[in-house]
Amino acid sequence: MLRYQDTRPHLPIPALNNLFEFLNWIKPIVNSEEYQVSLEALNEFLKPGGDGEKLQNKLIKLSQELDTSWLDPLWNEMYLEYRDQLVSNKNYYSILENAHLKSSGYTVPIFAAKFIYEILNAYVDVGTQSFEPEVVKDRPLCMNQYNHILKSVRLPEYEKDIYITYPFSRHHHIIVYYKNNLYKLITSDSEGNILSVAALASKIQSIIDADIEDRGNDAGALTTATRNSAAKLYKAIAMDSTNQNSLEAINTAVFALCIDPPANSLEDFQRTVLLSDGKNRYFDKNSQIILSEDLNIGINNEHTGADATPWFSIIDRAMRRIAAEENEKIDLVSTSLPEELQWNLSDEIKLGLKDQLNRHQEFADNLYVNNLKFESFGKTVIRKLKMSPDAFFHIALQIAQYKTFGRLRSTYESVSIRSFKNCRTECARPVNEDVKKLAIELCSENFSDDIVRELFINAQNVHVERLTQCQIGLGIERHMFGLYKMFEKYGEELGILKSPSLYDSPGYKLLTHDYFSTSGVAYESIRLFGFGPVVEDGYGIGYVIKDDSLNVSLSTQMKNKDKALELLNHLNNSLLLLMSLMDSKARTS
Repeated sequence: MLRYQDTRPHLPIPALNNLFEFLNWIKPIVNSEEYQVSLEALNEFLKPGGDGEKLQNKLIKLSQELDTSWLDPLWNEMYLEYRDQLVSNKNYYSILENAHLKSSGYTVPIFAAKFIYEILNAYVDVGTQSFEPEVVKDRPLCMNQYNHILKSVRLPEYEKDIYITYPFSRHHHIIVYYKNNLYKLITSDSEGNILSVAALASKIQSIIDADIEDRGNDAGALTTATRNSAAKLYKAIAMDSTNQNSLEAINTAVFALCIDPPANSLEDFQRTVLLSDGKNRYFDKNSQIILSEDLNIGINNEHTGADATPWFSIIDRAMRRIAAEENEKIDLVSTSLPEELQWNLSDEIKLGLKDQLNRHQEFADNLYVNNLKFESFGKTVIRKLKMSPDAFFHIALQIAQYKTFGRLRSTYESVSIRSFKNCRTECARPVNEDVKKLAIELCSENFSDDIVRELFINAQNVHVERLTQCQIGLGIERHMFGLYKMFEKYGEELGILKSPSLYDSPGYKLLTHDYFSTSGVAYESIRLFGFGPVVEDGYGIGYVIKDDSLNVSLSTQMKNKDKALELLNHLNNSLLLLMSLMDSKARTS
């Protein structure tokens, strides 16, 4: 797994004058006055002997003292210092394809057991470092995130949380939530072998058959709270030794399995996986596999330890292996009920947890969640036209934004930089001058097909070039983030007593206001992938580009529901329109 790890280069620190690209990034989203103010602030920042040079030199010096990329410790701090709720704000979710499961006659215990078995195989492969390393376009990727995917937990603390990955062991367990009661399911035998699918399924069936009603021990509700409040609840609960033992069982589990009632619809399950009602969940756990009794499968992951793609590669491997097997008859056996975790919660703690459940319900009720299932084409057709699927989607999204809101605001797109040691993502901004011109042209009464095609090609080229620069470590946002962290930590030492005006400029504020926060994956086993909005007036947009389809998850505050529906409708139509225009050109060429 780590055979390429020592050859992974550290993330470079771009030259300071690379930040002049900032002007191209802000130009489509600011007016002339805002541009001028931002230009002056940038020039002031970059002048010889100025704040930028001092901060750059400090960042370079810091990087030379590290055995990892300079971004690594700063990025981890950013996650752990976050103080709002993790639910939907930091945790992300996915829903898996399940049509083949229902048609194959799977039951909840049998599928759950097979899935658990495959994830535990991945846990062993990662723990023994035999998991196959990832290579993209002949470029090996850093595999360190895999070491923090499983058997991990985020522990709430005041001001800054702790993230713990427990040592690998062939003796392991998971926790199972059913009807808001928690069970410790031992998943290995005395010799350290993973239990058979039949044994795992029998244990899960015993939990379902016991059918113990909700005992009202809502310890998991603490993980829906703002982080300082979560810390207060956690510490109060952990003072009792019985509770401490139960918390330890949760913390050291490889992952959690949450068995839910049947879902009313895909949209209902989408909300359940992203938000839930706060019961039957433990959002601080590295991963929760959520399985409804009608075989809908969801994942909710805490984001600190790893980004989506390492975890999804494990999920995809598991789903492909299960699909390749026949659903042979598995005989369940009578078995003892797994250990139910015990709680000794005072009336005061119970009241605090109940109040938190009410607060979470208010929070969840304020979030609107929907999706777009676009099945007219996918990346196969787009690539045949020699176009970038990611650029195609984002250009369509910006056209939809313009048609919905009459203007373009900043869009965040995460870009993997895992070719560098211990690095995760850079941020690209898909809104460029050419896509703005394209949106304006398409919204005119008599737009020109030829002009639209030309602008589309230009916008795509800028998009791809921007992604490429990010992927090779020459993006601007993580660099600006690193320089600002140098000001926060060492400003006084460097003689910089107030925040550089660049960070207060209208261009920087508008650029980093993630009106659309987007991230995409391309796994055939993933049906939907998403997260919450990151700003109050914004939208969280996860997208899955498949061979022959494209699925989008959207979230926003409930007050934006009508605009959200309009946006999804415009996105659907923009995808069709762009394909019509570009395909007709290809046919006549």
